[in-house]
Amino acid sequence: MRIAYLTDETFPNRNASGLQIVQTLSALHRAGAAVDMVFPAKPGDRRGVAGWRDTLEDHFHVPCPFGLVPLPTWLGGRRPPIKVAHGVLGTGHALRGGYDLIYTRTVAPIAPALAARRWVLFETYRPLTRQFGWSRRPFVRVGHHPRFVGIVTHSKLARQAFVEDGLPEDRVRTVYNGFDPAAFAERRTPSEARALLGLPERPTVVYTGRIAPVKSTDLLLDAAARTPEAHWVLAGADDTEEARPYVERARAMPNVTCTGYLTGPQLVQVLQAGDVLVVPPSAAPLQRFGTTVLPIKVFTYLAAHRAIVAGDLPDAGELLTHERNSLLVRPDDVEALAGAVRRLVVEPALRDRLATAAAATSEALTWPARAERILDFIQGRTGLR
Repeated sequence: MRIAYLTDETFPNRNASGLQIVQTLSALHRAGAAVDMVFPAKPGDRRGVAGWRDTLEDHFHVPCPFGLVPLPTWLGGRRPPIKVAHGVLGTGHALRGGYDLIYTRTVAPIAPALAARRWVLFETYRPLTRQFGWSRRPFVRVGHHPRFVGIVTHSKLARQAFVEDGLPEDRVRTVYNGFDPAAFAERRTPSEARALLGLPERPTVVYTGRIAPVKSTDLLLDAAARTPEAHWVLAGADDTEEARPYVERARAMPNVTCTGYLTGPQLVQVLQAGDVLVVPPSAAPLQRFGTTVLPIKVFTYLAAHRAIVAGDLPDAGELLTHERNSLLVRPDDVEALAGAVRRLVVEPALRDRLATAAAATSEALTWPARAERILDFIQGRTGLR
C-alpha cells in the first residue's frame, strides 16, 4: 500500500500536530505501509531528503524512516497562502505519483483526489461540522463517495458530531492518539527526575504544552498562587508573544518554574519529575476556541505513571475517570483545581493508586497500536494491502 500523506504544516515546529503527524507516519512505516509525507518547504531549501530527515529526528526525537517529499510551497507568509499553494501543488504531486491512497488532515486534496478516483482518508481532532456549520453539507456529500475511505477522529466526541450530522457510521472511526513506549522505558521516581533537572525537592505539579490564553494558562498560575506548598513547572515555549505575560508573572512567583519548549528525553524527565500532572481544567479550549479536543498530552500523562488532574469535560471523560485514574474538577474553578492539587500533595496513597490506574489505561494507547488500527480501517474499507 502506497500512501501520500499531505500536510500544510511547516517543519520543524512546536505544534502538537507536528509531533502527532511524525509519530503516526513513523508507526505506519513500521507497520508495513509505504508512506511519503508531502509537506511545504521554502523555495531554494537545499538540505535534501537526508537533511530533512536529520532535521525532523533531531527536533522531535522520533525516527523518521518514512518518505519525505518537500515541495517549494512555503513563501514564509501566513497560513492561507500555504494552504492554497500546497493544496494545489501537493495534490498534483500525489495524483501523479501513483499512490494508492491520499491521507490528509487538510480539506484541499479531498475533492480533486476523489475526482481522480483515488482512495482518500481524512483525519481531524475537531468536530468540524459543529464548529463550521457551512461544512456539514460538503462533508456529508463526500462521506457517501465510493472512494472516500472515511474520517479518523481523535475522540468519540468528534465522531459523534460527524455521524449525527449525516455521515455513515462505518466511515467515521475514532482512533485515539498515543505515546511512545520506548520513551518511558526507563522508570524514575519524582525525586530522581527532579535531581536530573535541578528542580527543588518539593511536591511538584507539572503542565506540558502551549503557554497561551487559549490554553487557560492564567488558571494554572492562579492555582499555583493558592498552593505555595507545591512547586509548579510549566514546560512549554516561553519565548513567544502569547506566552510573554504569563512568563513574566511566573518569574515573580517563587513556586513556579518555566522550562521553555522541551521534546524527547527532557520532556519525559519533566513528566517524571511531577507528583501531579495537570491538564488545564477549562472549558474554553474545547467549547469556546475549539482548538483542543482530548489533547495529546493526556496520552503522555497516562504513560508517565503519575496522578492526573483535569477538567470534568466530555472529551477528557473518554479516558479519564474521577477517583479511578485521575481527579476531575469543575471547569474554570480555580479553587477546585487548587483543592485537588492539595489533596494529592498530602495523600500519597491516593497519588499512587491513581498513577497505577493511569498507567494501566495507557497500555493499549501506543503509536504502534494506533497505526495498526488505522491500517485496519483502511484495509477494511478498500481491500488494499
